This record gives sequence, C-alpha cells and structure tokens, in this order.
Amino acid sequence: MPGGYIFSKQLEDVEGVATFEKSLIIDPNYAYQVPFNFGSTWNDIKIGMFVSYVQTGVGVDSNDNAINGNSGVPTASIIQAGGVSNDGFNYVGIMKTSSSNSLPLASDNAGYLGLQADSVRIEDNNTTAYNKLYHSDETSSSSTAGDARFIATNGSTTLESKRFKDGQGNFNVIGLQAADAEAGDGSCENTTLFCDYWGMRFTVIDPGNTSTQRIRFTASINGTSSTQNTFGSSRAISDTSIQALKLLMNGVGEFQYKASSANMHNSTTLSDGFDWNNGLTAYTLPDSLFFYNAFTDIRPRIHAWAVKKIS
Repeated sequence: MPGGYIFSKQLEDVEGVATFEKSLIIDPNYAYQVPFNFGSTWNDIKIGMFVSYVQTGVGVDSNDNAINGNSGVPTASIIQAGGVSNDGFNYVGIMKTSSSNSLPLASDNAGYLGLQADSVRIEDNNTTAYNKLYHSDETSSSSTAGDARFIATNGSTTLESKRFKDGQGNFNVIGLQAADAEAGDGSCENTTLFCDYWGMRFTVIDPGNTSTQRIRFTASINGTSSTQNTFGSSRAISDTSIQALKLLMNGVGEFQYKASSANMHNSTTLSDGFDWNNGLTAYTLPDSLFFYNAFTDIRPRIHAWAVKKIS
C-alpha cells in the first residue's frame, strides 16, 4: 500500500504451532490518519496503542512481507529526523480533519494536539531517557535527554507548547535488534516482548467556552509505577490482541501519570490543559488519530490501536 505495509510477524509458537499477527508499518514521510466514528462529539477519550520500530526497507520479500519489517537497529543508535521543517518532526496525537489534510503547523491544518519529536536513542539500557522519542530543543542536558514536546496548534499557530518529560510518560520505543538485547529486554525482532503500550487520554475542560476551552492530556504506560517506563525489566508487550489492549485501556496493569498535565503546565492542579480556543472561538475538537513518521532510517510498526469514548 502507498506509504506503508501490512506486515505478518511470527510470534511464539503455541503448542508447537506457529502463530502470526498483522501490523501496519508506516514508511518515512507518510502519515496514518483515522477518523473517530464519533467525530468531534466527545468530552473525554482514551487512545491505546501497541507500537514498535523497525528498520526502513523498500519493497517486499518472496513471502510478500515488508523488507526489514522485523529488523531492529544496533544498540546506541541515535536516529534523527531533521527537525527543521514540519515534515522533519514525528507527530503522534489527535487531529481535526479538513478538506485538505496536512501536517501540523501547516497554514491549512485544522488543528493538532500531540507529541512532536525529531530523535530517538535506541539502546540496551534502562536509563529513563533512552528509548524515547525526544525533541532536540528540549534536551539541553542529561536530565532532559528523553523529553519530547507536546503541542496544541491551529493552522500555523502554536496555541501552546510544553515539555513532555521522559519521567512523565513520554513514549517508550522498542526498536533494538535481538542480538543486542539482554534476556528479558524488549526487541522488535523477538517472538515475545517485541513492542510497547502507549496510552493517551484527552479530557475537555470548559467545553464550548470561547476563551477557556482547553484539552488536558494524560499519559499512561504498561506497568504499575512510573519507574517502569523503561526499555527493560520485562516491560515490553508480548500479547497484542485487542483483548489485551482493552484491559490496559481499562486500567488493568496500566499506570496513569495523573499529574502529567500539571507538570507539563508548571502548575499544581489538574484543571490546566492545552489551549483550544483563540479568545473569540472555541475550536472544534479533534476527530481523528494522527501518526506521522519523519524518520528515514526507521519506521513505526503499529500492532493494534483503539479509541474509547468515555464521555
């Protein structure tokens, strides 16, 4: 398919029988955008995804599977996307569809709320800052080396921009080749422990108010504490079924960073959120998932995703 591939990944054998799962690989400089079946009529939603990263490749093999669709990268690989123009950043979040879909911060874009990042350091290391999508302008020291940027935009205007901290749920990346992964650590090449869970909750504050409508973001991970948002310690995912995804999204085995919006806004309360108005108009809420790959050397592999309308 233009812009990506459906990849068939072999999983761990079950009673001696090989099992497989289907995933979507997004090619460099392509986006995956899917409208919600409820459109913009929501106040509180949650998105869950199982994601890994693999090397870039062109075409398919003799089995009609994507070239390098199960190939990780060596440890200590620093992958960069450019991070200058709009198409040099990765985006993962929610977007308002329009008659002319475009990247965030394009003049004709109808609005985006989500992550913006241009780099990742993939390494067999449990340092919290490693194996995270990060933004070069937010990484001035070792203490911020895994921080991304979270932005709210309308057209070419940035409504608000905050740091998405590695210690507050920034997305963990499983993309290491199996040869460099220690026992129990994740690798996209494994038949188990080959991807991770990204949880995103968006809650509208003061819906419809022309000067105070905001959207609060809260991240969540696979685990029971914030310290488990790392590459190792068996935090990677083996079961990518929709049933497993639903359990995590319903809070079973999931840790939610209840203070993430507060920290991102340098505030002490959870009433804060990202501006979603211009003082005269309350913008229409985003109505789709948006995932854009700016990397040329690696590609995201989406094993499953779902959106849950809470209210």
